[in-house]
Amino acid sequence: MLRSELPFTVDTGLRRALAVVLGEPFLGFLALAALGLTLFPALFTVTPAADTAIEAAQWAIIAWFSLELTVAFACAPDKAQFLANPWRWLDLATILVALASLLPSATSALRSAPILRLTRIGRLITFGVRASSLSARQHPLQAAALKVHGPAVVSVLTELPQPAAARASFDNLWHWLAAPDEQWFHVAAPGADELRRIGAAAELPEGFLEQHLNGTSYPHWAPAGPRTGLFLWLPELDAAGHLDRFAILLVPVGRGLLSLSRHRLQHGFTGTAIAAGDDDRPFAERMVARVLERVVRDYHQLAGRCEERLRGLEDVPVQESRPAFFEVTFRLKKQLSAAQVDLWRLKRVADELVARRGAGAAAVDAYTRFESDIDYLYDTMLNIREEVLSVIDLHLSVVSFEMNRVMRVLAVIGALGLIPAIVAGLIAPPSMLALPQVAFFILFGMAIGLYFFLIKGWLR
Repeated sequence: MLRSELPFTVDTGLRRALAVVLGEPFLGFLALAALGLTLFPALFTVTPAADTAIEAAQWAIIAWFSLELTVAFACAPDKAQFLANPWRWLDLATILVALASLLPSATSALRSAPILRLTRIGRLITFGVRASSLSARQHPLQAAALKVHGPAVVSVLTELPQPAAARASFDNLWHWLAAPDEQWFHVAAPGADELRRIGAAAELPEGFLEQHLNGTSYPHWAPAGPRTGLFLWLPELDAAGHLDRFAILLVPVGRGLLSLSRHRLQHGFTGTAIAAGDDDRPFAERMVARVLERVVRDYHQLAGRCEERLRGLEDVPVQESRPAFFEVTFRLKKQLSAAQVDLWRLKRVADELVARRGAGAAAVDAYTRFESDIDYLYDTMLNIREEVLSVIDLHLSVVSFEMNRVMRVLAVIGALGLIPAIVAGLIAPPSMLALPQVAFFILFGMAIGLYFFLIKGWLR
């Protein structure tokens, strides 16, 4: 299983051990071991006891492959996608080729020499491909991450009497687009055909939705004739603490608002406070302001989580700089860099929003507050990232210092032993001195060299 496919967070010693033994690198190592065990009897003469031990080791590896395949299937969020993965069929073939020899009706035939050779060749091929498939297994997962999480879902967000999101249908959407009133329709995970039809019904330029929803990667204004849309990232943290950004495009249509997202939002807009109150701005402008409030709130939460993780990393002693520590810190650094870039783009959006703000007091206050919040969040993310880099530099410096000490000791040992050994070999052939005498000259020369290193201060 890839690290991203694990059904738990790797935050304890036991879970780290499970992540290792269920991970692709360890399974690839087992496949290499099984490959060697399959080849060994064919290249060397082995005793019956050794052959039994080799067979038992192979069955243990196959049993572990079976356990990993079962756990991966049980924990897969999308069973159809799991079954469509050709590498999983290879895992199944690796197991079935071995299990075929246990069938009662086929045991005698499969135990014959020619069939046994074919079975071992089959194992050889499946184990070999299994061992070399680590990098290739990551490509389907990366490609799947780029796909839209369908099917499309339409919902309508009501403003009064209280904020709510109700499920709707495409028929409701088409009816509303024909005469858009003060409603907010949201379409999650639309396909290419649905985007084209929505764009045509909303009288948007051809390819507008495809370009500004799926073909962009940063917050920006999206001009569409007399209207202007807005593309944003909504940051959310999953259960494992990884940053997941959800793309959303807001487009005013008539007196209402149309929004589209690449994926289904984990928390939707149920947490967005939608209330008219004394706000005299148009409906679409009020709703966009509520989304901007949601963006600010989510980035505040993200900054708080990152700062908590930073404080935890600062408490880790520098002598305990394990690979897991650097994995966590570099992942945090990556999340902070992505958030920092998005906030820098949002600063440009906020500046332009303040420049084009309406004349009402509500618009002035809301947009000015949004601009100041984004500036504060950008500076906060920048400071947290700098502190994370300082922690990383500290631990890397300690690790490098310890490594230099080890390399220095190895160099001293090599220098102390090399010169006396060469001199003793040149001036004292084996025919002249016994082995203890040669050892004495070498050790005495090493002692003299060690003393020279000490008085020069090279061992401090």
